[in-house]
Amino acid sequence: MNPTHSIDQAHSSSLRGTVAAMTRAAQQARRIAAQTQTAVVVERNGVLEHLQMPENQTSDLPSLQTVPTKKDH
Repeated sequence: MNPTHSIDQAHSSSLRGTVAAMTRAAQQARRIAAQTQTAVVVERNGVLEHLQMPENQTSDLPSLQTVPTKKDH
């Protein structure tokens, strides 16, 4: 079995930048959700959650208002 390595150690500079890019995308999605008063849908432990973002919340931390839903396959 091959050992697993962090993506930050990838040979490709594009691949190394994906973690930062995904973090920026998540922050932007939360900002837009707060501005448009819509939910952000995330998956945690196989459960989809709808996170309502208060208008004044622009951080990448989810609010406490979560609504678990079943994961559809």
